[in-house]
Amino acid sequence: MRRLIYAAVIPLLLLIQVSFCSDHIELPTAGWTISKSSQAKIDANAIIKAAFSSSSVYKRLAYMTDTYGPRLSGSSALERALDWVKEEMEKDGLKVQEEKVKVPCWVRGHEYATLLSPRVKSLRMVGLGGSVGTPNGKPLVAKVLVVSSFEDLKKREIEAKGKIVVFNVPFQNYGTTVNYRYSGPEAAEKEGAVAALVRSISPFGLQTVHTGEMGTAGIPSAAVSLEDAEMFARMQARGQEVVIELYMEAHTLPDQLSRNLILEIEGSEKPNEIVVFGGHMDSWDIADGAMDDGGGAMVSWEVIRVLHNLKLTPKRTLRAVLFVNEENGAKGAQQYFQDHEHELNLTSIAIETDEGTFTPYGISFQGSKAARAILNDIGMGLLSTIGAGNVTGSGVGTDIAYVCDQGVPCGNLLVLDPRIGNLSNNPCNGFSHPPYPEADPLKSAYFWYHHTEADTVDKLSPQQLQHCAAALGVWTYSIANLNSLLPR
Repeated sequence: MRRLIYAAVIPLLLLIQVSFCSDHIELPTAGWTISKSSQAKIDANAIIKAAFSSSSVYKRLAYMTDTYGPRLSGSSALERALDWVKEEMEKDGLKVQEEKVKVPCWVRGHEYATLLSPRVKSLRMVGLGGSVGTPNGKPLVAKVLVVSSFEDLKKREIEAKGKIVVFNVPFQNYGTTVNYRYSGPEAAEKEGAVAALVRSISPFGLQTVHTGEMGTAGIPSAAVSLEDAEMFARMQARGQEVVIELYMEAHTLPDQLSRNLILEIEGSEKPNEIVVFGGHMDSWDIADGAMDDGGGAMVSWEVIRVLHNLKLTPKRTLRAVLFVNEENGAKGAQQYFQDHEHELNLTSIAIETDEGTFTPYGISFQGSKAARAILNDIGMGLLSTIGAGNVTGSGVGTDIAYVCDQGVPCGNLLVLDPRIGNLSNNPCNGFSHPPYPEADPLKSAYFWYHHTEADTVDKLSPQQLQHCAAALGVWTYSIANLNSLLPR
């Protein structure tokens, strides 16, 4: 996940129970409702049953991540994974379209960081995506200045010159704190720093280090663990001189050719009108990318596979897009926008799955009040039995952001904190706890593993992946079967 704009409003337990369990709400506009349709319920139940009867998502995700590993844009691993996915899709009897995308090619190379003073310690670090290497291909040795914010850096700008600036900023939420990873290096460079180290953007750490994209800066920049960033701050506070040796071979090669993969079920009545959904195939070069975002890509594929096998054809075309280059450039998203700009006025909704594929809770939504009411009707009428019918907050993921900016209604598949596990205690049968136990839903285990070596398939479960496929299948198929496009 490269960019996340998130303004979720978590309802109280009582409201959650109403949202899950209500049979139907009346809408002011006649002809929009779908949940009273007996055929809609039959189709939704068939999708749910078929999705829960399989374990193909986990098997395919495990094979892909185990076999091809990290899939950074521009790498042969990504291209081999795309080849394999296309072959498997065709074995499913699906027609696959490839749309070419030019993607950046950043190479990490060898790297290390060592604390030299006040003691010697090998540090956990990973270069930030897009960083340059250390000057002249040699190690850089410099004193450290630890700052707690951009404002703190500005106050201490005289001290920053010639130093390695360390941003030790505790995690508030992803959308806020990630700005230090993206803009911190450039801010440090402006104050004369020779390098920048950023505390990993995560609420929790076990010496895990989180990479991610940085903005434009001409100094070597890397992430360090929460534990080491805190240690540097303590050392500085007691007046100890902190010295680090940093070595990075990071560099950027010319752009490479890649492709988005597209699957469709053509609409029976209005094939030119579209419901778009998907996830991204690329991952960071240190991460297998099971959560971010192999799961989202595989779930999107599974929706098309299930509907194809059930021979269910909606009124409008369903289009699953497996994007590339979400992590460090969003070129796949930009190319999709350019290739399909002429269809935006015919796109009912775009839904992204890039916030984890744990137990689904519903969808976030950005759009009109009338459209939100229609989605509430679908969720309550068709998805309450699997607890995935809530419509809350607003969210725009990177791969659909360019489409959303043009007024297309947009959403994200929302999932529960993975530490909660299965919702066998469905709220309609009584909840023992609210689904989000934290005040801030972004402080979830998703961000414990995000952009790290720990983003591996063992963090996911076959049941939750199929649960996501069931939820996304019902949402997209039902929206595609509405009498009209969602109102804007």
